[in-house]
Amino acid sequence: DDDLSEEEVDFICGTYYVYTNNGYIEKLSWWPRPLAWAGSGLDVGFWSEQCESWFQTHLENIRQG
Repeated sequence: DDDLSEEEVDFICGTYYVYTNNGYIEKLSWWPRPLAWAGSGLDVGFWSEQCESWFQTHLENIRQG
């Protein structure tokens, strides 16, 4: 089986949970989950210059808070 488990995806994406103001729990992640990535314009079948640029920008935003 080559598919990642949900727990593995959660770990890789940096998934965490937060309580909302209305009492619900929201699932968030530092990095896009597979379905979000698959639906984006960056899903071109290989790691392109645009992918790297997006990654570096996102990483810098995380570092800056």
